[in-house]
Amino acid sequence: MELTEGRKALPSHCVYQIKHDGAGNVQRFEDRLVCRGNHQIEGIDYQATYGPTARLGHVRLALAIAAKYDLEIHQIDVCTAFLGVDLEEEIYMHPPQGYSRLLQTGRLTHMSRKMVLRWRKCLDGLKQSSHVLYGTSKDFMMSIGFVASRVNGGLFALHDKDQGIVIATVSLYVHDLLIIANEGLIGQMKDHMERRNLMHDLGSVSFYLGMNIERNREHHMIDIHQRSYIRNILPKFRMDESRPVATPMAMKLHRRKPEEESCNPTIYQSMIGSLMYAMTATWPDSAYAITVLSRYNHDPRNEHMVALLPMFRYLNGIKAWRLCFRGALGGALGESTPRGERDGALTCYVDSDYAGCPDDYKLTSGLVITIGGAVDWRSRKQKSTAQSTTLAEYYAFGVGCMRLTQISHLLNELGIPTIPHVSSDSQSLIVSIKNRIYRVTAVAHNATKYYLAADMARDREIELS
Repeated sequence: MELTEGRKALPSHCVYQIKHDGAGNVQRFEDRLVCRGNHQIEGIDYQATYGPTARLGHVRLALAIAAKYDLEIHQIDVCTAFLGVDLEEEIYMHPPQGYSRLLQTGRLTHMSRKMVLRWRKCLDGLKQSSHVLYGTSKDFMMSIGFVASRVNGGLFALHDKDQGIVIATVSLYVHDLLIIANEGLIGQMKDHMERRNLMHDLGSVSFYLGMNIERNREHHMIDIHQRSYIRNILPKFRMDESRPVATPMAMKLHRRKPEEESCNPTIYQSMIGSLMYAMTATWPDSAYAITVLSRYNHDPRNEHMVALLPMFRYLNGIKAWRLCFRGALGGALGESTPRGERDGALTCYVDSDYAGCPDDYKLTSGLVITIGGAVDWRSRKQKSTAQSTTLAEYYAFGVGCMRLTQISHLLNELGIPTIPHVSSDSQSLIVSIKNRIYRVTAVAHNATKYYLAADMARDREIELS
């Protein structure tokens, strides 16, 4: 059709991609027609862009629950998901490159040169595609009885109407679905989805979001790793034959000097990015080192590159390691563990690095949350400068309580009531929180973290050790 007066057509191009399986083998070749959404104008071409997806930490939590209750885990890939969703805005797009070649051969008339495409369905590249797809997916999940989580909109739960317990969960990541339930219920859900969408049933999950997932039924364990991903990035930076080391970061960085020689920022950023994806998925013990080294992405020096190389050597030595989740109890999700059973309980370990940054002496907080295995972790440089080790511990403890509360609320939504356990190596901190004795100056950003933890301990929402 001809372009409406006063409107602008968006450019398009084709994207070609090679899809690999969990072992790194070529699975299929894909090509997509993509709209260049960076030319869209807010308020005219789109209104909203946010589309919730399941966080990796919540996906690992779902795997831990499946291991604990010995549930089945199946994966579904919705084919051409965006093309199945109606588009409300008027979007015009120039035809792809092959169209212009037809003009050169004379197969199309001169009038056709003015023609554009009017999209009535969503397309990859449009800024509102994820938002519209999520809204359609949410409406469909609710139509078959699921309820969206208030903690994470990418998670859905199905309740048994008679017993009131959760009997199935679905993790939604754009068009990849992870279903956790018993075998019979999974079959019924797939039947509903097949009638609504063109989908590719991948069966029991083995490779999801770049993570290899393996299950040992005999020992009631689920293992996740990224061995194929690690084997791909090591040769990329010529570290596949490097000698392994015992720790990811062996040296302490010094304060930057203006005369110090810089290294190639493009290579440095590529190396950090490759390691960061492994860290966020299956590699919690590298979180601190990557947090420290990624601070210098804008202007890395040779010292930073020297500190970065041992991380690849460490990764080369642990590429066969796995992140394990242990179970199993059997039964439905809502059937909680007996009171007092500590094995597999929700636990958060917190710590802080007082004045650890050599440039501005700000603290770095870290935490690991476990439930049958590590499900979430974090290491982050904070914006505040702690005046003492006690303040640093207060801040890290408060951050850990905030993150732990989110996962605790999510477990309660799934019908798994639990009292989280928070552990710290500072005994003075534990005593201070239990007795509500704030020992330092009441600075707002530290005091709020302290009293949050103290209130949670008073109300028995957490246990301390």
